[in-house]
Formats: sequence, structure tokens, C-alpha cells
Amino acid sequence: MSLVDAPPAANSWGPDEQTFADGATTRGRVGLGRIVAGYSLVGLTWAITFLGSLAVLVPAKLAVIDPENKTADLSALVLFGAVISLLSNVLFGALSDRTRTRLGARNPWLLAGGAIASLGMVILGIAPGIAVLAIGWAVLNVGQTAFLSSVLAAVADRVAPRRQGLVSGVMGTSTTIAQSLGAIIAAQFVLTPDIGFWALAPIPVVGAVAIVLLIPDDSNVGAPRLPITATTFTTVFAFPRNAPDFYWALFGRLLIVVSFFMILSYQFFILIDYMKLAPTSASSTISTAGLFSLVAGVVAGLLAGPVSDRLNRRKVPLYVASVLLAIGALAPFLIPEPGSLVFFSATSGFGLGIYWAVDAALVLRVLPNPLTVAKDLGLLAMANTGGQVIAPIVVAVVVAAAGYRPVFLIAAACAVVGAILVVPIRSVR
Repeated sequence: MSLVDAPPAANSWGPDEQTFADGATTRGRVGLGRIVAGYSLVGLTWAITFLGSLAVLVPAKLAVIDPENKTADLSALVLFGAVISLLSNVLFGALSDRTRTRLGARNPWLLAGGAIASLGMVILGIAPGIAVLAIGWAVLNVGQTAFLSSVLAAVADRVAPRRQGLVSGVMGTSTTIAQSLGAIIAAQFVLTPDIGFWALAPIPVVGAVAIVLLIPDDSNVGAPRLPITATTFTTVFAFPRNAPDFYWALFGRLLIVVSFFMILSYQFFILIDYMKLAPTSASSTISTAGLFSLVAGVVAGLLAGPVSDRLNRRKVPLYVASVLLAIGALAPFLIPEPGSLVFFSATSGFGLGIYWAVDAALVLRVLPNPLTVAKDLGLLAMANTGGQVIAPIVVAVVVAAAGYRPVFLIAAACAVVGAILVVPIRSVR
């Protein structure tokens, strides 16, 4: 008996179930209270360290190590990390689908991911130059990939469909809070980024342990599994056939990620090079922007998931989120002042609070096969890493050719097109 065919636990969601093409179903494994508590830690565990490092600490360190080439260095570093994550994402998903332990299929990889991510933060803090910084960034990306691929697969395994919007909303709100907290905390170390890396290093491993304790899984040692063969690591990169909704969701998310990371990854340099602020003033602006994003994101995330569940609508909230992101991206183009970046943070925070609260529930409904949940989620997660590959390339080329202003127009256009790509999805309303 496989995990997806296992009998429901005593606290399962009864007749409320996800039915895939072959009739397999998934059910919740623990009570709603512990699910909410555990998944509320997801964003805090990964996004404080990762996004705080990406938005502030890594740019600040590059400004010290190589001030003349800092923008190109950041593009290359983000691209390198994203490629590493892209390659490891689907592999971790395939391994997770085949893992059989007393902790279940997902939790061992969740714990390993947290530990590896913390190690990456330590390496970033001790890096004396670009080469070691790149190694630390790669290690951090590998850890975050293992952690997130396991978490998302566990949602499909253990959360009933009518609760997936709620859990998605909890994770989205958590991520939005963490994104803002990461920027606020990291901004305090803009002149001492090494200390900032070390201060944030314990968060991934501590968070991973806490999540596993809150949402333990049953042993699956005796469950059958797909064999690991010579073709395992080639077939995991095979995309599903006859699954158009899967691809609309993938490319829609890709463009939203590109839009957001074109600005987030470069906000420190936007402030000091485009808006001509001193590093200390840039730090203060990032902290203020983080506070606005925090409040907006929390409000949006708390409302979006439950409202989406009640209305049984996933697509309309995504349209609203994308438009808000586009509006925010236009502000620095029209008004190259620090206040416009704060406005971007507020509107994008609200928009992404909605987006992340609903998108996870949407993608779980477009998965084509319950036996390859983690692998297929890994393919969808390639939109996240692929967006982080594309964003720095676009920014580097545009800034070199025409400066920062066109960056904001392109980011806004990506957000709008990302919304349009959701329209053809037929399996979700």
C-alpha cells in the first residue's frame, strides 16, 4: 500500500478529498491546529535568511569586496545559485518520493535542507572573496531547495483539498512576514554583512526541527516505492504530457517571480546608484520599506487564503495580485525617489501576500499524477529558480545598456503577462 492509498487517519477530513485522474486520493495526517502552527513557520524558516541575504547582505558584501563590478557580480552570483537550485530541485523531489524512513518521506529532507542552509550562511559570513561567496551561496540554495521541495510535497500528501487554501494562506503570510523581517534585520548589518550572515545562520536548522516536531509524519518504511535505477535522474526531468494547466501555472508563476526579483534583488543598488543614497540611508529606507511590506503582506495573506477557500476561486485573487505588483513596479520608474521604493514594497507586499496565499493551492490542483507529487512540484518550482535565473540576466543587460529605469517597465510587463497566463487554466476556477 502506498502513501497515497493509505487508509485515512482518525483525524482525516472525511469525504473531502482530492481525486486525481487514476482515482488516488490524499488526506490530512494531523489535526488542523498543528498543521497551521507548523506551516506558519515555513516562510520564517527559509525566507528570513534567503531573502534577507539576497536583498541586503550579499549586495552589501559585494559593495565591499568588488565595488566597481558589484552589479555584474550580483547578477552572476544569483544566476549561479539559481542554476544550482534548478538542477537540485527536481532531484530532491524524486529522492523524496522514493524515501522510506521512520520519519516518513518528506521530513528527512526537510531536516537536511535546514542544516545545509545554515551551513551556507556560515560560509557566506567567512567568505574573503567572490569564489568562497559563490560556494556559500550555492550551499544555501541547495539547502533551501531540499527544504522547500519537501514542504510543498507534504502539503499534497497530508492536507485535505478544502484546507489547502488555508494552509497555502498560512505559508504565504509566513513568507511575506519573513521577507519583510529579513530585509529589516539584514538592513541593520549593511555595514557589517558578515555578522548579519552569522546572526541569521541558526534560523533554517532550528525552524526545520520545529516544523518536524509540530507536524510529525508516520513511518513509511514498509511502503512500496518506485525503484532507483540508472534512469532515475534522467526521468525526473521529464515533463508531464497532456497537462496544459500544469504549464500555464508554471509559466504564469515564472513571470511573477521574474517581475519581483528584478527589483528585490537589486533594491540596495537601486537606492545607492539610481536614487543616489548613501549606504546608511539605503539601509534606513530598506527597513522602512520592509515594515510597509510586512503590514500589507500580513493583511493580504490572512484574508486571501480563507476568502479563496470560501468562494472556491483561485484565479481572480491571482489577477489582483499581479496587477498590484505591476502598479508597484511602475512607481520607481515614474518617481525615482526613496518613497517610490517604499510604495513598491507596500503594493507588492499586499499583492504577493495574496499571490503566495493562493498560488500553492492552485498548483496542487494542476498536478497530473499523485505518485510523482514531489517530482512534479519540483518541476513547478523550476519557475521560482528559473525566474531567479532570468531576472539577473535581464537586469544586468538592461542596466548596462540603458540604466535602471527600463527595469521597472519590464518588471511591470512581466507581472501583467503572468496574470494573463493564468486565464486558460481550466481545472481551477
